[in-house]
Amino acid sequence: MVIAIGFNVLEMNICKFLNIATFKRYLTISSVRLAIPKKNKLPPRPTWLVKDDEIEEVFLKGGRGPGGQKINKTNSKVQLTHIPTGIVVQCQFSRSQEQNRKRAREILALKLEELNDPENCRTAMISKRVSMTKASKQKKSNRKYKKLEQEKLRESSQQIHEEIDVELELTNLKVDMDYLKKHL
Repeated sequence: MVIAIGFNVLEMNICKFLNIATFKRYLTISSVRLAIPKKNKLPPRPTWLVKDDEIEEVFLKGGRGPGGQKINKTNSKVQLTHIPTGIVVQCQFSRSQEQNRKRAREILALKLEELNDPENCRTAMISKRVSMTKASKQKKSNRKYKKLEQEKLRESSQQIHEEIDVELELTNLKVDMDYLKKHL
């Protein structure tokens, strides 16, 4: 922690100001977190451009999701069918029928966007980003294990060289002992 008297200090995206009065007996500390904007390269979420005539909307009972036993008695599950393409979307995100309806429409809009422009749609961008992060993690772990393997090889080769050196010393000593025995 950095303490500064009477002026601003920038430390790890936090701006801290510490004011110590010389004649008074109180201390004031204030901190402000600086926001760094995240670069979001994803395209915006698709807007709802589908006409209500092209959609068949059905509210169903039961299914999976939050809500307990009450979920089996209410029609909160939404099933949307896009008639021209035949895409069927079901959603039971919450107990609220309106929230499920809104969520199902968002999912249907994403699927229709993916059908119209598969390379530049939001889901393709997200899947590319996920695959890139997985690949970078895999590279990092491969580097780590390669480094560990090289360390082990280096240590074992060093150990072998040390053993060979010891054996050479022993053979030299034997030769010297034999030489001394013959000449003495």
